[in-house]
Amino acid sequence: MGIESEEIRRLLAALTDRTRKGALHWELMEYDPICFMTEMGIEFDGSETENFAQNISFRCHLKKGRSIWLEAYESIGFPSSGGFPSLKEGPSLRGLGFYTMRFLSSSGKVMYQSERIVSKREQQLLICFLIDAVFQDTENLFLRMPRNNPLSFQRYLRHHDPGGGLENHPLSQLMKRYYRDNRCLDFHLLAMSCANGKKNGK
Repeated sequence: MGIESEEIRRLLAALTDRTRKGALHWELMEYDPICFMTEMGIEFDGSETENFAQNISFRCHLKKGRSIWLEAYESIGFPSSGGFPSLKEGPSLRGLGFYTMRFLSSSGKVMYQSERIVSKREQQLLICFLIDAVFQDTENLFLRMPRNNPLSFQRYLRHHDPGGGLENHPLSQLMKRYYRDNRCLDFHLLAMSCANGKKNGK
């Protein structure tokens, strides 16, 4: 049974609706704060691209001891092996989401699992609407966390690019604030707004 089946589509719509209305709540199970990646980029041809990413796992309890696990890996970067472009090159951000969903029985057995890559949001709105609702439901969990120290974030950028171009890039400065304040919802919304399927800014 694939994610495009009528049964799964109805289930995704119901989960989204119940989450938005507060009938379902999600827990934070694993959280890797925003980081800078030089691999696992957003090109599908195997090439490495520089990007920022976050990796988060959520869980929702259902009736009769069943549960749903949702793993979200999201990235924001540039479609260029040369890394970050200069400002005069204009905007060319690329966003991507890789989502894994598992439905577990009360005994922990996986009853259903699906993986989805979202590089063009408009083509996969059902799963995207659910992810939006989950991030909105858990936003306060992230905002109540202690702030991260941005110095470690800056040191890594400086190590990767001693010339300072990467550290001082406007996107890096924005990501530093997101990292410091655990602004995972904002990162998600930016990644999805850039998941437009375009290549090389076109």
